[in-house]
Amino acid sequence: MLKINQTYNEDCLKFMKRLEVGVDNFNGFDLIIVDPPYYNVKGFSDAGKLDFGLEYKTKEDYLNIMETHIKEYKRLLKPNGSLWLYNSQEIGAEIDLLLQKYFTIKNRIIWYRSGGVSPNKKFKLAHEPLFYCVNDINNHTWNPDEIRIKSKYAEKDKRLNPKGKVPDDVWYIPNLVGKKKESVGHKTQKPLEICDRIILCSSNEGDLVYIPFAGSGSEIISCIKHKRNYVATEINKSYIDDMINKRIAELNKL
Repeated sequence: MLKINQTYNEDCLKFMKRLEVGVDNFNGFDLIIVDPPYYNVKGFSDAGKLDFGLEYKTKEDYLNIMETHIKEYKRLLKPNGSLWLYNSQEIGAEIDLLLQKYFTIKNRIIWYRSGGVSPNKKFKLAHEPLFYCVNDINNHTWNPDEIRIKSKYAEKDKRLNPKGKVPDDVWYIPNLVGKKKESVGHKTQKPLEICDRIILCSSNEGDLVYIPFAGSGSEIISCIKHKRNYVATEINKSYIDDMINKRIAELNKL
C-alpha cells in the first residue's frame, strides 16, 4: 500500500517497479519532478562511495539508465500528467531525444542559475536545461495565473497585464551557492523559487507529486507549502534525516 506524504529510503527504480497503476487505490502521479545525478558528476561521499545511487562507466551506460527511468515515469504518470526533468548541458541533446520517444516536450527551459567558478579557456557554465514534458499536449494541468511575474511598471503602462506576465523559457533564478539562508548544505540543492514555479503551474491542490531523487527535499517543502500530496524516494538516509526531515519540522513550526 502506497503511503503518501512520505520519503522512502530506497532506490527509486526499485520503488517504481513495485507500483502498479489501478492497484491499492493508486491511480498514478499527477506530476513527476526529476533531479537525477548529472552525467560526469561523480558525487562521492566522505567514505569514498557514490552517494547518488546511480553508477555508470560510459555515456551510453548513463543514457541506458536514464531511459529505464523514463519508461517508468511514463508508466506511472497519469494521462493528463506532467514531467519535469533537470539535466546538464553536456548531455542535454541526448536526453532531449530520449524524452521525445515517450513524451511531448512542451518547453525546453533554460535555467540561468549563474554562480560558480569561471573555468580556464572557455566561458563559465551558468545555465542548465530543464525539460517540461506532458503526455497529452491538449489535456494537462497548466496554471499560468499561479506563476505570473508582476512588473513594477504595470500601474504606469496600461498595456501590461496588472496580474503580471507568464515567465518565458529563460528563468533567472539564482542558485544557492554561498551563504544563503535557504541552503542546507546539499551540493545540488534546488531553490524553492524554481520548485514553487514548477509545482504551482503543473499541479493543483490535493494532487499527487512524485520526487524520485529527493536530495535536500526542496520539492517536498514546496508541496507542503502549496497543499500538494507527495511521495519521494531518497537512497541516502543522511539526506532524509539531516536535511529533509529537519526542513519539514521547521516548516511545521511556522
